[in-house]
Amino acid sequence: ICIVQFTTKSSQCAYQNKIYKEKTQQDPREQAFNTPSQRVQFILGTEDDDLEHVPHDLFTEMDELSFRAGCATEWKETARWLKFEEDVEDGGERWSKPYVATLSLHSLFELRRCITNGTVLLDMRPIALRRFMVASGQLKEDLYNKVREAMLKKHHHQNERKLSNRIPLVRSIADIGKKHSDPFLLERNGEPSKVGVSREGSSVDFSKVDMNFMKKIPPGAEASNVLVGEVDFLEKPIIAFVRLSPAVLITGLTEVPVPTRFLFLLLGPHGNGPQYHEIGRSMATLMTDEIFHDVAYKAKDRTDLLSGIDEFLDQVTVLPPGEWDPTIRIEPPKNVPSQSKRKRPSQPNGTASPAGELEKEEEHSVHCSLVQCGFKKQARKLL
Repeated sequence: ICIVQFTTKSSQCAYQNKIYKEKTQQDPREQAFNTPSQRVQFILGTEDDDLEHVPHDLFTEMDELSFRAGCATEWKETARWLKFEEDVEDGGERWSKPYVATLSLHSLFELRRCITNGTVLLDMRPIALRRFMVASGQLKEDLYNKVREAMLKKHHHQNERKLSNRIPLVRSIADIGKKHSDPFLLERNGEPSKVGVSREGSSVDFSKVDMNFMKKIPPGAEASNVLVGEVDFLEKPIIAFVRLSPAVLITGLTEVPVPTRFLFLLLGPHGNGPQYHEIGRSMATLMTDEIFHDVAYKAKDRTDLLSGIDEFLDQVTVLPPGEWDPTIRIEPPKNVPSQSKRKRPSQPNGTASPAGELEKEEEHSVHCSLVQCGFKKQARKLL
């Protein structure tokens, strides 16, 4: 994965100011944005000529770099998301039931800081990475090789031991590199990659896929891969958010054979594993959010992504730590609340909306909540 960082904070600010000026010159409406919600509405209202920015359903997988005594270092799948989070439980033997992800506010702010200070590469094609590494001046040759080596570690998926009819996964992404060129090689506006193939042109035998889970994934879905881990050769974290164009099917990277569209990488020094885990969960959960999901597909730069995060934060409800047990998992609602009001001009969370504007939607929401809680009689009286 391409890791590019600015040498100084001033150069980073200069770059961001340059991008902002270019965008405001291109479209004067940018200057009228006073809130993240307004900017998000503008982003989602932008029509693209190509199909690469049309949002697809996403399957999100989080892998963590695992170190175990007497065992080789590998990437282990620890969680996955279709709409709700599922975690690997009981020593990696089974999946938890889907549940509503609960995130700490701190991890969301840390994620925002990662996107602010890390590398953001949009519409990249998998070919030559080295030119980015050398041009950035951030990684010496020996450190570059160590990062690449960590990225090429084998990916172990939770279901592999149980499924005899599973896809014959390439055991290491390095094997793909032997067959093609170095995977995770990215270039903007470069030639189409030879790494991975589209689902239509794939040689994968889809009849051998774990259809029990695969049937839950909508046709045409793409993958978002979150990779976090601790390493002993870094003094500070390196972060990258990458959107591939086109999406590519990287054999062995994802539990299911769907093309990867997004990659989020966070590698850092030992001692911060739980923090990296929570940042990874925050990134994956954001990718399942209807609004941020669409922003991620349509974003043209880092600022758009940050606006998507800020809009999400505007909608967040914080629970006092002493009045709620975070170990209790919240079951998914029978009826997922509509997010359409977030796509329309509105006030931040907790502020009253214009009278009558969302009356029908609120009535429907009240009805669903009362029925779900078992208060059918109260619902009939109110409605």
